[in-house]
Amino acid sequence: DLTIPQYVYRLGYFFNDKYGIEINFDHVKYVMNDYQTLRVKGTIHGKYIDKDTTISPVDFLRFEHTDGANFLMLNFMRRLQLFQSKNNKHKLSAIGKIGGGIVIPRTDVTLFGNRVDNRFHIAGYCAGTEVGIRYEAYKYFFMEYTGKGVFANYTKVLTVGSGEAHHYFWTFENILVLGVQIPF
Repeated sequence: DLTIPQYVYRLGYFFNDKYGIEINFDHVKYVMNDYQTLRVKGTIHGKYIDKDTTISPVDFLRFEHTDGANFLMLNFMRRLQLFQSKNNKHKLSAIGKIGGGIVIPRTDVTLFGNRVDNRFHIAGYCAGTEVGIRYEAYKYFFMEYTGKGVFANYTKVLTVGSGEAHHYFWTFENILVLGVQIPF
């Protein structure tokens, strides 16, 4: 589902006209749909379960990362210049990125009527790729519009009490970035 706009932070460095590195933080959201049927596997109240289960927020589970599913990634960047104005004040490039990192969610979970809005913590890993277009103006300003696909694997999500959850998903982001660059 498309959601309200979120935010991203990026800090990058281009080694030359083509290659660079970037640290980025994507604040994205994850909400499990109520009343869907999912495969539930694990131990609940000391009893092993491995079956398809309807997820009812009233008497079983409500689960979301609405304070952020949060991807912190290190990306390698490749820029391919498509156009440069004669006065060198405008550039248009294709941009590609690939990277990986950690997921830092804050999970809001209600399990059997017990609600906990947990703390931020490292809960797994992610990997992704991003492609798009980059416009640079007057040497100092840029705008990027990209599409980003990410696989996120949450291997240790905090739930109620000492419980943990494990889940993974693929996501796609449309990202518009306005920024300032400092030439060295």
